[in-house]
Amino acid sequence: MRRSMFPFPFTSHRLMVCCSEKVTDKTPIPPPDWEALIGQVAKEIIEEHSPARILQVRAKLYDLLTHCIPPTTILKTLTFKLIPQVDDTLKADVIKWSAFYEHRIRMGSKVIFHLEAFVAKFMRIVEEHLMEMDF
Repeated sequence: MRRSMFPFPFTSHRLMVCCSEKVTDKTPIPPPDWEALIGQVAKEIIEEHSPARILQVRAKLYDLLTHCIPPTTILKTLTFKLIPQVDDTLKADVIKWSAFYEHRIRMGSKVIFHLEAFVAKFMRIVEEHLMEMDF
């Protein structure tokens, strides 16, 4: 690179050599920040089913939206993170409601409402299942 494009006293090749690590097929690649945050949201949704938790999750979902993560990507990723955490009998229901709210997101204008509604619906489905198991 020309000096005007690269203000450091050494060439870009030297920079790449001194900072490079061996990358192999087994080198772990961390997930993007947004995906890690959705994983954290999924964990929080599973841990506690309360209105207070919905508000906490809503703030994180809003943060993802303000960082230009598409709402459908948020919903799909959240669904994929939640599915392994629930009982097999609930998986079809979770996917059905995810598709329902994805359609609402595509048709509506206030996407945060639909994301929050999916979270609330998921919590309700899980709570109903847990209540049935108690009897």
